Amino acid sequence: MGERDITQKTLESYNDVFADIVNVLVFSGEQVVEADSLTDSQTFSQYKDSENVLHNQERDVAKKWTKGDFCLSLFGFENQTKKEKSMPLRVMCYDGVAYRSQLNEERTDFYPVITLVLYFGTKSKWENHTSLKESLKIDERLKDFVSDYKIKVINLAWLTDEQINSFKSDFRIVAEYLRALRIGQAENWSRQKLKYVSEIIDLMRVISDDDIFDDMAEFIEETQSEKGGVNVCEFVQKMKNEGRSEGVLLGRKEGFSLGRNEGISSMQAVLSALYAQGREDDVKRALTDSAYLAELLSAYQK
Repeated sequence: MGERDITQKTLESYNDVFADIVNVLVFSGEQVVEADSLTDSQTFSQYKDSENVLHNQERDVAKKWTKGDFCLSLFGFENQTKKEKSMPLRVMCYDGVAYRSQLNEERTDFYPVITLVLYFGTKSKWENHTSLKESLKIDERLKDFVSDYKIKVINLAWLTDEQINSFKSDFRIVAEYLRALRIGQAENWSRQKLKYVSEIIDLMRVISDDDIFDDMAEFIEETQSEKGGVNVCEFVQKMKNEGRSEGVLLGRKEGFSLGRNEGISSMQAVLSALYAQGREDDVKRALTDSAYLAELLSAYQK
């Protein structure tokens, strides 16, 4: 299991985060699913192929949504950083196992199985291969006889402002960060306290592949113990104090680098002055907009 998979699963496995994702992406922000109504569901299953060979398969995260003794639905998340043609087949297999287990339980009332494919890509949307038929090579004479199976892919980096603002949990920061990576500019970062700071930092690190997030561990530990949490503005200020001039906040490999700057001391002075004046929005913009930073440095040096 890759590190990227682990960090995504860890954050989403918390009931409050899982419920938040479902409420925003399924129920349009309405607070329908409560954290304490969710229970972990088995993610591991096995199947035999046509040659009777046993194989393993595992969902990323799955939880049952219950009310009393009644199960309303099983929700599953599949995390993807790359587009995969085979995704509809995979989701169909996961869902099929979940429905099969209901048959094995000899239930009289069956509940729906809903799988969301959470796409973390930022360069282009996942638009194709969202149905079984799109993934198959089908003789035209057979098309009418082939049952289709559609999957729901969520392009996280393209969520609307309304959707992003509807998140109540730390997943809002993930959505804001992915959008920032996509557009190359950080805008209106949330001031909410981060509950799962270490998990957020780990996820941002593997998404951006920037080791600056490794330098935040001590700061996170100290701030959490002193203040009981960290907010994004504190996070940005800490990185500014580190004097890092490349890849700050958005990650070097995403192409939003500020570049190496020999005038780091000047940059620190400018950003410190802005921060002291309460101009945090300008600080955030300067950290991610090289042209704006150059403009500020030029004005400072006059």
